Amino acid sequence: MANDDDLVQRVEGQGITWVEIASVGVEDEARLLTGFLDAEGIPAQIENVKFTEAPTTFGSMGEIRIYVAAEDEQRALAMLKERNDQFESLDVDGETVVTDEGTASIDDSAEAGKDDE
Repeated sequence: MANDDDLVQRVEGQGITWVEIASVGVEDEARLLTGFLDAEGIPAQIENVKFTEAPTTFGSMGEIRIYVAAEDEQRALAMLKERNDQFESLDVDGETVVTDEGTASIDDSAEAGKDDE
C-alpha cells in the first residue's frame, strides 16, 4: 500500500522543496490556478509536460502540473478546495459572469467602451 508521500511529486531546488498540488489538462487553467494562488500570497509554478506535436489529453503526455513550496502545500490545497466548492455551489446559467467576489450583474443597457488608440 502506498503512503501519501508516494502519491506526490517533490522537486528540490534552490533550497525549496516544490510539491505538486494539482494537474490540469490545459495551460490556461494552470495559469488561472497559479494566478489565484499567487494573489493569495502562495508562490506557485507550472511544469508543462504536455507533448504538443499531437493533441493529447491522456497520461503524462497531457499533464500540466502545478507546484507550491512544501510549507504552503496544506494552505494551497485548502484554498483550491474552497475555491472549487464555492464554484460548485453557484446557481449559474450559460450567461452568468462569475468573478472572485461571486456572481456579477451585467447592465444590458450599457454600451461597450472604445479602446483608446
